[in-house]
Amino acid sequence: MIRFIVVDDDVKMQHEIKKIINTITFSNKNSIVIKNYKGDCSKLENDIADKSQRTIYLLDIDLNSEITGISIAQMIRKHDWDSEIIFLTNHDQYFEKVYRSIFKIFDFIEKFDHMNIRLTNDIETILKQDYDTKMFKYSNRHIDMQIYLKDILYISRDTSTRKVMIVTTKNKFLINKSIASIKQQLDQRFILVHRSCIVNKNHVNVFKWNEGSFILDNNEEVFLLSKKYKCQLN
Repeated sequence: MIRFIVVDDDVKMQHEIKKIINTITFSNKNSIVIKNYKGDCSKLENDIADKSQRTIYLLDIDLNSEITGISIAQMIRKHDWDSEIIFLTNHDQYFEKVYRSIFKIFDFIEKFDHMNIRLTNDIETILKQDYDTKMFKYSNRHIDMQIYLKDILYISRDTSTRKVMIVTTKNKFLINKSIASIKQQLDQRFILVHRSCIVNKNHVNVFKWNEGSFILDNNEEVFLLSKKYKCQLN
């Protein structure tokens, strides 16, 4: 599923952008969803918070309201650093402000300067990129958690709390779930290297089987490695 979110107060422009998207994605193997907004952030915030789908944002800057495309992009980047953002605008004087204010902008397209050609090229380039949106999901009465699999470094049993600790590139999470049941929710990049540890092999630099440890790509060394599970790498 690929989701396009178009924010533009001009309905005719929304239709033109939709036509471009449909033309490009006609033969794409992924299903396509296009959502249009004029700048109303109440429903848009829910879409921004939902990171379970690959999303491409196409934002006008001047929306004839207190809300601007720049403020929406800032809202997106508070939650999401992976989705692509393309600005489509009649106001080229905002170019420097956009690139100074927003992290990771794919493109800034002036609507009056071959917009159709430039937007077509941008979307085609984005769709060719490999995009990993697989997630580990966990919920109970108190929390509702979604973690990108690519961000998980390793998962281990925390003996002090008797819970399972999920260590990611940015945080650590404790949950009430068994190692075995978590393993069933993961893909082939995750291997069992100890009875109480699963590791994302894409984040491992070195397996030190004789020392009983592995070194991650952030240089952290974890002493949860057993020769019994060495065959998992084959």
